[in-house]
Amino acid sequence: MRKIVIGLLTRVSGNVNANEIEGDRIRIKKLVSIDGETYPFVSARAVKRGIREKLAEWGFEVDPFRVGEGEKLADSGDPIKYVDNDLFGYLYIKGNKQRPRMSPISMSPVIAVKHTPIEIDFGGRFPREIGETNPTPFEIEVADFIGLMKVVVTERCGIFTESEKTDQLKKWDEYVKENKVQKETRNEALYMLKDEERIKRVIAFLEILFNEGWAYPRRANYFAMAEHISIIVYCGEKLYPVWKNFDENYQFTQPSILIGKCEKLFGPYNLKIGSVSKEDIEKMATWLVIGQWKD
Repeated sequence: MRKIVIGLLTRVSGNVNANEIEGDRIRIKKLVSIDGETYPFVSARAVKRGIREKLAEWGFEVDPFRVGEGEKLADSGDPIKYVDNDLFGYLYIKGNKQRPRMSPISMSPVIAVKHTPIEIDFGGRFPREIGETNPTPFEIEVADFIGLMKVVVTERCGIFTESEKTDQLKKWDEYVKENKVQKETRNEALYMLKDEERIKRVIAFLEILFNEGWAYPRRANYFAMAEHISIIVYCGEKLYPVWKNFDENYQFTQPSILIGKCEKLFGPYNLKIGSVSKEDIEKMATWLVIGQWKD
């Protein structure tokens, strides 16, 4: 299976993805090693939320969520209409039946690459009118760290199987009649968006991931955006850990791997002084979808 394997080093500041609240303290998400070292991280779910907002800015329709069992919000389960249901997958639940779509894009959390001390930021909630009540103090754990994120994008973007069909009002076969998706019959029925739409979706995701960035959650009190430092990209059918080696300036170094004639290595890119070109992004997306390198 064709895949785009990405290593990304990025800077994170503040408490952009809070953990539980203990008393008056808002904790930060972190891992603690057996040696007692602390590694703050941002969950992949928080990153996907930021990317989902950017996809909407690009003009794509994103899942507004439906009201599911127990009046809870749930995935709509329409990857043809909603780009995030396609790229990030879904779990459609109705009664005792579940229809999952395995995400064609795998993303790790953004995890600090070295031990990072946690600082405390003090704040308070103050009454609107003086004398109403006393201020309520609270504490927020914050950190400033360089994090590593690993991403794998597979050729399944824009391809859906019979087992992923849901009972939404808009049936997939209606999309076929409207020529929005093509149906192929192999071992099981496959529904495929047109190549142009698949390439468009992958380009949008890569452009946001590489260059535009996203705003993290909890931005009302501590606005933070993705600040990328370096990126390296491998395109091929193998799963090379191209993110393993970087220097003291947090720049990826050239990996010692053999690249075949149908494979390509892009980068490393120094995003402190430049960006990933639109031409490179288009080459990656086109190859992922149709399996041929664009000249």
